[in-house]
Amino acid sequence: MAGRGDAVGVVTTNSIRGGVILALSLLFPDMDVYGEKIPEGFETPCLFVKLLTAAQDKEMNRRYKRSYPFDIHFFPHGHDYNREGHEMAERLYDALRIVDINGDLYKGTGMNHEIVDDVLHFFVDFNFHVLSQKEDEPVMQTLEQKGVIK
Repeated sequence: MAGRGDAVGVVTTNSIRGGVILALSLLFPDMDVYGEKIPEGFETPCLFVKLLTAAQDKEMNRRYKRSYPFDIHFFPHGHDYNREGHEMAERLYDALRIVDINGDLYKGTGMNHEIVDDVLHFFVDFNFHVLSQKEDEPVMQTLEQKGVIK
């Protein structure tokens, strides 16, 4: 599982973001899932996936830790915003525990939620390690050696 060790394939910010959007679209096929911006006059219920500040920290040698924190907004349809928001949060806790992105499994961590101004904000992080490519080290070309026998 990539979420517990080193990422296997090529991992980009857009592949993680797109994978989260796709996972939510498959889970909620009758609901619009937006990833860029919410259009004017959008219909509820809908989801909006916002990637917060992504980061990469060097650990050891070629190993780096990447962090992708998301704020998933849920705009409920009815007027019982709190009930609908908390019900959606329960579904998201379960659905985002492990997400398949391009065939690799990523574990959602640090999950929490709050309802602000009748909108659910569900927070989840995807953290994992990546390895940078090995740099080609120069190989010794030739060695001139002279010897003298006495």
